[in-house]
Amino acid sequence: MNNKALTQFIKKLQAKVSDSESIAVVTECLDKAIAYPHQLKYRNAHLYLGILAAIIASIGYWFHLETQGQLYRYTHSDFVIFALCLLSLIASIFTVFKRQKSLKDLSNLLRDEALKHLYNMTDCGATFLNNAEHKFVDFKRGNYSQNVEWGKEIDFNSELGLIRASVVYHHYVDRRTETYQESDGKGGSRTRTRTVYDHYYRQGVILPAINNTSHLVMSKSKLPKHWQQHFMPASREFEKKFYLQTNSEFNAAKFLEPAVVVACEQLAHKLDDLTIEFAYDGSVLINQKNTHLLNPPIDYDISSPTKFKQELLNETSLFTVNRIFGFVNQIIKHSANPLY
Repeated sequence: MNNKALTQFIKKLQAKVSDSESIAVVTECLDKAIAYPHQLKYRNAHLYLGILAAIIASIGYWFHLETQGQLYRYTHSDFVIFALCLLSLIASIFTVFKRQKSLKDLSNLLRDEALKHLYNMTDCGATFLNNAEHKFVDFKRGNYSQNVEWGKEIDFNSELGLIRASVVYHHYVDRRTETYQESDGKGGSRTRTRTVYDHYYRQGVILPAINNTSHLVMSKSKLPKHWQQHFMPASREFEKKFYLQTNSEFNAAKFLEPAVVVACEQLAHKLDDLTIEFAYDGSVLINQKNTHLLNPPIDYDISSPTKFKQELLNETSLFTVNRIFGFVNQIIKHSANPLY
């Protein structure tokens, strides 16, 4: 009865929180989970016993048949017994996984809805994504295809006030030809070639202009050459972390004040394959390899509702995004070329 009641309770919460209109709806669902009179965990002991019994029965019956001698031939009844053991095993395992998945799906739904309201999340328009794809050098990766597939606008409380930033998902493909050996059917081998497509994924944050810097790319990877000028601050650490290209060494030097250089180095330590880019119009892209910026792992789930609520309603949940926002605030604070 507890399992059946829990299944119904999960379905009710999912229906209520899906496409919620405010954080109050999410909070109400979490409070209902906290007030639920039983543990938010399925009782699967009988299923585990069923799995064990099916395994033992099938193995035991197989040993029984082995004692019948080599001349014994399997009968229809033998196949029926093995089929029943197999079906029992599959059904029990499927039910356990289905129950675990329902709890995980509800936890992820509550997380996504909470973050949507905490950061005022909305979809980016197709025009914005298309413009970004053509504006930033970092999106030119890939010799076969490049695509900014989707984006979400979110609120950022910066040193300049409230800014609408955009978290975008970048997918690019490299095409290459590789050779391999295969048998020629005569005891020898022959060389063949095939085309291989390597898929790569990145997520980053795009912000409107935060200072008067433009035409500048700092990247861990070598990107297609877009601007011809090069500049490198007097920092060996920065030189190890970044390739830099710009249209003006003077403007690059003006931006890369010592405090800004240190901030860039610190961010490069924390984010993999980092790119920091100022486009021609001053808009900023900070791109990297982690593709879970908007769906970060969580320490708790709905089975621990009190701790889960505390974790969800903490506005530091998007830790990578907030790390990027912290870096941007450092840039705004220390910029020698302020916007205002």
